[in-house]
Amino acid sequence: MSGRSSQRAPRRQQRPEARDYSLARWKDDGPLSPSSKPFVRSATEVSGGREGVVKHIPQVYGDKKWKRIRQMRFHQEALFMHRMNGTPGILPVWDVDDAHGDKPRWYAMPRARLLAETIDDMSTVLDVVTRIATLSQTLASLAGQGTYHRDIKPDNLFWYDDAPVLADFGIAAFAHAPAGLTRHGEELGPDNFIAPEMRYSTTNGGGERADVYSLAKTLFVLAHLHRGPYPPVGTHRVDAEEFSLWALGSGSDIQALGHVLEAATQFRERDRLTMADFHAELRAWLGRCSNDPSRFPVLGKRAFGKGWGDAALFDRHRRDTATTRLMMLPCIRDIAEALTGDSGAWSEGIDYDNGDASLGKYGWIPNSDDGFEPDGGFLWLATHLHDGLRIVIEAVFDHDVCFIAEAHRGGPPWALEQQWGHTPWHRPRMPRTHDQLQELTDNVVEWLSTRTPRSDEHHGQSRRS
Repeated sequence: MSGRSSQRAPRRQQRPEARDYSLARWKDDGPLSPSSKPFVRSATEVSGGREGVVKHIPQVYGDKKWKRIRQMRFHQEALFMHRMNGTPGILPVWDVDDAHGDKPRWYAMPRARLLAETIDDMSTVLDVVTRIATLSQTLASLAGQGTYHRDIKPDNLFWYDDAPVLADFGIAAFAHAPAGLTRHGEELGPDNFIAPEMRYSTTNGGGERADVYSLAKTLFVLAHLHRGPYPPVGTHRVDAEEFSLWALGSGSDIQALGHVLEAATQFRERDRLTMADFHAELRAWLGRCSNDPSRFPVLGKRAFGKGWGDAALFDRHRRDTATTRLMMLPCIRDIAEALTGDSGAWSEGIDYDNGDASLGKYGWIPNSDDGFEPDGGFLWLATHLHDGLRIVIEAVFDHDVCFIAEAHRGGPPWALEQQWGHTPWHRPRMPRTHDQLQELTDNVVEWLSTRTPRSDEHHGQSRRS
């Protein structure tokens, strides 16, 4: 025997050879982008010259079972996309491999923009909700047929022919598809967007309500342009800072949208909205809100107006808003008690449809075409109507905060009877800020205790009686 060891050196894993993506009907023009998957390629149709995108069956390395699963998924995706060609809400297919029967190895699509690229600083939350509502209708129709996308995220949503469309059904659950198209322990769906039940394939089932969870998360991300690419983890909560919708506007309409997102992201699948219900709720919300788009600020305003795009300032403002609201609650209760005898006779959130607006003049310098618009929004609390009168207190945020109070009568439409403030601008959460709000409240309560009802109110009561 020689002195050399009889053990063989481990075999070096060879690098895969460069793949040829050329096709008879499509000229390969290279990767779609530097960050795209290598098997998704720019291509030009040889006969017609159309510029499109060809998705090839991916090369898979590893165990044979995993390779078979990935290939079967691609076959299912290509056949599904081709079968659904022309369906509203799904990116069309121009061409598909017809040389391999029911196991196509590529299919071709038109170029499309990412949906996120159609939402910019001049868009509003109405634009975002309108697009998501359209996609939810498509997904609800698919769910009715037993098909679930299971990979909803901004990177898989596109804009084509002036409408939002779905693409990339690579991990979808198709009706009547063969079983076994998941791998043990495989997480299905994108992190932060993924529904809890889809974390691992051993427990995920078909994902009947996973898409609604992911689509709600996507809505949140698209509506917060400068917040980052990922939504907060877990069920949305209307009262939690990380899920705040303050940048989208103020009042009951925005709060109502928050409740829809909360219902769509419940942890337990059975507690979650179905896709059909999610679509219906978004359409109802749009029906209520779209008549007056001016009520909703453009998405870029808060981010660039005076520096709210800074993450630290954004977080500080959220805490300022929450703490200021807590300051205001005992004040509105005291005022409601003084006006109506019931400390619970008040509501929160401005109702534009009911004519809610501050009626007094406060000498604020206009900062937009619509006059003065507080860069940080406002909080609006109002007592119930009593003897033809209500009291409104409002916190106005412009980095600092000030407070106003108004007495409204006869509405809607409302008439201004008395106004207080605005208080000096001070930093939120400070003791002096609390003292100013309390002083304002004391002035309102004192005025109510000495106010003589107007004669027209007595006439109104007589007429009502």
